[in-house]
Amino acid sequence: MDKYFVGMRVEVAGHEEGFWNSYFGAIVLRVDRTKLRVRYEELIDENEEYIEEDVAMKHVRPYPPESREVNYRMNVGDDVDVYDREGWWRGEVVFVFDGELMVYFHYMAGDDTEDYGTFPLDRIRIHQEVKEVAKGFAWSHVKVTG
Repeated sequence: MDKYFVGMRVEVAGHEEGFWNSYFGAIVLRVDRTKLRVRYEELIDENEEYIEEDVAMKHVRPYPPESREVNYRMNVGDDVDVYDREGWWRGEVVFVFDGELMVYFHYMAGDDTEDYGTFPLDRIRIHQEVKEVAKGFAWSHVKVTG
């Protein structure tokens, strides 16, 4: 069984400066041995066309499943993804408000670039990691607290 296929919804990990720890939704258009041709779901070019590009498979993962922990209460220290600027950005919860979370982002590994933002819960998901297994992919939640 091929792990990636044409029409599959995936996320492309940001792999350029300024985009570390980010994921952008895309659809697979073509599968080659070591790369995929994808069309981004929300990234557009100057002509208002959805961007297409070839991406190394090491920068692609399946789109994560919806969290099964519907009633999970996020806490300070939890590892989360925040939907902002047409993608999901990984961060850490630093403050919990009523219906919102303040999240700390560290965009560039090894750099001092940092940012904070406050976001409503409907733009936040628990960060999940994926690993390849014999029959596809296995997901695990990354929870610091709880």
